[in-house]
Amino acid sequence: MKKIFAITIACVISIHCLYSQSSYWEIGLMGGLSNYVGDINNMFKNGKDDSKEWNQFESSFNMYNAHIVGGLVARYNFNPRWALKTSLLFSKLSGDDKHFKNTRNLNFHTAIQELAVSAEFNFLDYRTGTRQHRFTPYIFGGLALFHFNPKADIIDPFEQESVTVSLHDLNTEGQGLVQGRDNYNLVALAIPFGLGLKFSLSSHTCIGLEWGFRKTFTDYIDDISTTYVDRNELLYYAGEQSVSAADRTNELDGYEGKYHKAGEMRGNRTTKDWYNFLTLSITTKLYSTNTKCLRGKRK
Repeated sequence: MKKIFAITIACVISIHCLYSQSSYWEIGLMGGLSNYVGDINNMFKNGKDDSKEWNQFESSFNMYNAHIVGGLVARYNFNPRWALKTSLLFSKLSGDDKHFKNTRNLNFHTAIQELAVSAEFNFLDYRTGTRQHRFTPYIFGGLALFHFNPKADIIDPFEQESVTVSLHDLNTEGQGLVQGRDNYNLVALAIPFGLGLKFSLSSHTCIGLEWGFRKTFTDYIDDISTTYVDRNELLYYAGEQSVSAADRTNELDGYEGKYHKAGEMRGNRTTKDWYNFLTLSITTKLYSTNTKCLRGKRK
């Protein structure tokens, strides 16, 4: 992520220099809350999942298991109605079946890093630093690239104590074992979209409130997507920890020795995972060196 951070800063500086004679930028900080929406939800009960794509979006409004998000933002204002925004955000996502009393008993947590580019449309004319156009609601949409790596705390089959394992490395749904089921990538695409409010606090400063939804193209942010695989085959292929992480119903009181058969539903492959950011941003204007020209254009 250090490389991504360096590339982002370099792009911002380069583009700023390119447009320094005719435009201005805003740069600043973003912070708020993140939220996960996926196969760990209140729709999944005893091997049945009634959720649909719309339910995934609707569930985004429930800030279940929220975590802190923070990062950098840069905005290039084309005119009072259109802007282009680049953001680099860092957060965490997690989910746990126990919060929904689901006997599947799976859980996960992952750090997430997102680099996004979005176009913003202001419903009202807006300019940071002007009295005439100091407030507007807006909508946005774009494209994002994010990195994740789901992990879980499981009971180690050898030490009989809790350990944190990388679920991607354990092939819990038989990735590489079941024909046509390859392991998933830890870098994926998402479509960010949402709405927000901007308000000009001073001649240089803008404050914004934004709710952004991320529709992803992966179903493995939580390492849950398809069906259970045969325990003996998975044990031979991936080892004891993989078997322990793949099926955890047996850890619950009253379910000792209970395991799922191969082919039983573990997740809903028809829906992709989502995540959301509710953020507050503070940005400041960067004037070009040709301030006389800028003043003449932006009275």
